Amino acid sequence: FTPFQQPESHHGLYKICCLMRHGERLASIIDVSDIRRSVHLFPNFSAVVPREWTSSAVLELCSSFVVNSFSD
Repeated sequence: FTPFQQPESHHGLYKICCLMRHGERLASIIDVSDIRRSVHLFPNFSAVVPREWTSSAVLELCSSFVVNSFSD
């Protein structure tokens, strides 16, 4: 995902997007000991949520998210 920039002005949450290279998602495999904390992502959508965005598929189908900075 992209690094954090400035929070969105209308809700104060940070927007992140999937990193792409040559039309494919850029990803890394990391050691579990490198994980510091989990995050809560909200898919970024307009007035209607696509029906195919299920909890098991949304990370693959949505290209941008906002990070819930209010949960801890």
